Amino acid sequence: MPLIQWDEAMSVGMDELDAQHRELIDLINEAFDAIQRHDEPRMISLVDKMRDYSVVHFQAEEAVLRSLGYPGIDAHADQHRSYADKVDEFRRDMLVKTNLSQIFIFLSRWLTNHIMHEDRKFIPWLPETDDEGA
Repeated sequence: MPLIQWDEAMSVGMDELDAQHRELIDLINEAFDAIQRHDEPRMISLVDKMRDYSVVHFQAEEAVLRSLGYPGIDAHADQHRSYADKVDEFRRDMLVKTNLSQIFIFLSRWLTNHIMHEDRKFIPWLPETDDEGA
């Protein structure tokens, strides 16, 4: 059972960003599954991939918001840095922590909350598309 599941209510209406959000969710789920199976090499690899991919996603999202003149970009970027810092902290400490599941629960909740409450704030700033719902 996945820790976090994509829901269309999470969509910001921009295919590129939605696809990146889905990829982050998939990586969290895969790493959580590796924890459950005590597969440390896979877990380490997935956490590294999750960190690298989150940097790519955050840069892409912030570039879109800057190009649109989104007024909340600085606060939004600060939240991205906070998440990246948490992932870095987790990566450094992951082999000495005893409750890795709780860390992934935190990361999944952070990501869900960020998408649903923070990313959705910039929807009115995104250009309208003709492929709504596609």
